[in-house]
Amino acid sequence: MHEYKYLRLGYYYSSTIYIHVELTFSVQNELMRFLQFFIGLLLVLKNINGIEVFDTQAYASAHPCVWSACEGLPTEQENYAITCCILQVPLNYAKPNQSSISVSMIRLSPSNTSTNFLFTLSGGPGESVLGLLQIVVRLVPAKYGITIIAPDHRGTGYSTPLGCDDNLSQNVTKDCLTYLRERWTIEGLNQFTTTAASHDLAIQIQAAQLNGRISIYGVSYGTYWLNRFLTIYPNLAQSAIMDSPVNPFLHTFTMYNIRASTVGIQYLTHCHYQIECIKHFPNSSPIIMLHKILQEIDENKQKCVNKYLAKYRLTSNSIRQIFFILIHRTTTDATIIPAVIFRLDRCNEQDAIALDFFFKSQTSSSISSRQILSQGTTNILSYVSAVLYYNIAFSELWLSLNQSDVNEQTFSIWQNSTLICPDLTADFIRSRANWPKYPQDQYRYRLANSRILMINGQLDAATPFDLATHLSSIKNTNQTLFYSIPLSGHAVFAYAFISGYTCPVQLSLSWAFPDLFPSNWSDSSCLQDLPTTIDFAGETNLTQTYSLQHLNTSLPFGQTKTSNANNLANSHFILISILISEFLLAYFK
Repeated sequence: MHEYKYLRLGYYYSSTIYIHVELTFSVQNELMRFLQFFIGLLLVLKNINGIEVFDTQAYASAHPCVWSACEGLPTEQENYAITCCILQVPLNYAKPNQSSISVSMIRLSPSNTSTNFLFTLSGGPGESVLGLLQIVVRLVPAKYGITIIAPDHRGTGYSTPLGCDDNLSQNVTKDCLTYLRERWTIEGLNQFTTTAASHDLAIQIQAAQLNGRISIYGVSYGTYWLNRFLTIYPNLAQSAIMDSPVNPFLHTFTMYNIRASTVGIQYLTHCHYQIECIKHFPNSSPIIMLHKILQEIDENKQKCVNKYLAKYRLTSNSIRQIFFILIHRTTTDATIIPAVIFRLDRCNEQDAIALDFFFKSQTSSSISSRQILSQGTTNILSYVSAVLYYNIAFSELWLSLNQSDVNEQTFSIWQNSTLICPDLTADFIRSRANWPKYPQDQYRYRLANSRILMINGQLDAATPFDLATHLSSIKNTNQTLFYSIPLSGHAVFAYAFISGYTCPVQLSLSWAFPDLFPSNWSDSSCLQDLPTTIDFAGETNLTQTYSLQHLNTSLPFGQTKTSNANNLANSHFILISILISEFLLAYFK
């Protein structure tokens, strides 16, 4: 009689090449025992013909988590007790006995703790998990009894951070590259990768010594990190949620602007579905009018910009980026865009006042929001690493599978053809040319075969909906569910918090912990209750709130009273909106 057993031989490293070896044997008991003895002997050896072996389970067992108070954080929030675990891990897993770095986890423990654990992976790359936690703790209240554990990616947050100097500034210049080479060496900098962070996560999960069900939620780049982790370590989590998934085959930074502009045009098209919006565009649609305005700015003929807004030194690219930021924050934040387009074209005195308020608020929002948040227990916005962002984006997110590289001329042509997009100019390509990029490994274009729920907004300008649907279509349908969320932009959980439509959150939690929630939480018919039209004209309180925030008037197209901006800044809702905006926009300001 044969026994069927599954052996994981380990993760082998030769230089920077990672080889994941798994074997399934159908053998008799005697042969199995011999193989286990032989493999055990191999694992004892540190180096066999230049090949290193690193056992994350053994390492985690020898370095268990010691949870303690988090420096600079409160001990309690939203009825969760907050503690931290900081572990030392190898900088280079191919040379584990040399330098080490720290990786951090924040744990939020409810009083009625169950055996359910939700790990959260933040985006960027380069964002600390602190911003994401501000959303998650409000959507997953402590009464659910889920312990939330939030690891920081190596290179950011409470983990060993990457910065441009000893003060961790993030002004990425030639001097920054010189500092990075001196501080880390190129070999050291090349260890701040998605794959290395996946090995970190394996250690963190096992060092936490959890007894129960583990699910992992990733958002944006966090989904790319999650896919890499599940590819290498398929058995450490029972389920996974990808919010706004990064397609490992088709995602490319070189076409970010083109795809973002396509979503921006789609967003403006919704003005046609609201009479109170489209009536302000009897001769030209918002799309055509915006195109005309951008041309006028390029030709220095835009009357409103020249007469009233010259102090802001607006360019067509800065207008594109401002609108992109609004759409990328949350689609509700962007509801004032048609009104801004209309006012720039009409340009009466009231328009000039509203537009001055708008462009002033766009240039000062980052400073004001940081001042607001720093008055609390911690300034969560200080934990972002642009260096880590560049390191990973330039090294492994720049091109899609089989894509040819893009030169500066092509990149500039694409940029100038857009209407709404981030300001990714030719300087971006030049920066990449000088960056000490690390080589891609064999996991770059692999897809995990794990139990995954994917959710994506239909108006997502960062991880577009068509790329998410492609990703879901090539996954094993028995292992994967995919939900599209109407009118949601990037980060569905953020949209759920802002809009109040929690259906996507319920579907996600019931997927992650099916025995914890009522059966009707897994009923996707709740998606039918989500809105399918956008209010651009201020017919709802939510749009009026954003209009007050951005234009200092409750109706975007005008003819209503104004409000005191200082009162708005003190509003809890606006505070949380700013917080989420900062979380989603770490690198597009």
